[in-house]
Amino acid sequence: MSENVKHTNDLTFDSKVLEKIAHYTVANVDGILELKGNLTSGLKTLFSSGEDETAGVSAEVGKKEVALDLEVIAEYGKDIPAAFEKATQAISENVQKMTGLTVVEVNMNVNDVLTRAEYERDQNEKNRAAQEQRRQANQNGQYTDGSRVQ
Repeated sequence: MSENVKHTNDLTFDSKVLEKIAHYTVANVDGILELKGNLTSGLKTLFSSGEDETAGVSAEVGKKEVALDLEVIAEYGKDIPAAFEKATQAISENVQKMTGLTVVEVNMNVNDVLTRAEYERDQNEKNRAAQEQRRQANQNGQYTDGSRVQ
């Protein structure tokens, strides 16, 4: 007697996939300067060669829906509620198109506001500090990936 075994296919997404989609989407929204991560993501960025594409975004992913929380730095003088609406709409569209998931909630916390000039100055200072730290680590025999061999 043979049993009828029903096989099902399943497509799932790791939370970091949705976080990256949101990150890349928000990078193009006028009025939002940066998604601001926590201390852990800041340290990861400092010791890696690239930026953390999930910094400032956390996702709760279900089988059909996703909820996102964003931590941002807004640009002084811009319409922040309009930037939030644009970000929410663009994220919802991109997530739906790329994953088929429905965005049921987007929460955005503005944790700082800077002028464009302040932001660019801060970025230049951070880049210089990170380069100096990597240079010193290399001189001490430590490389950016944490190993002692290059």
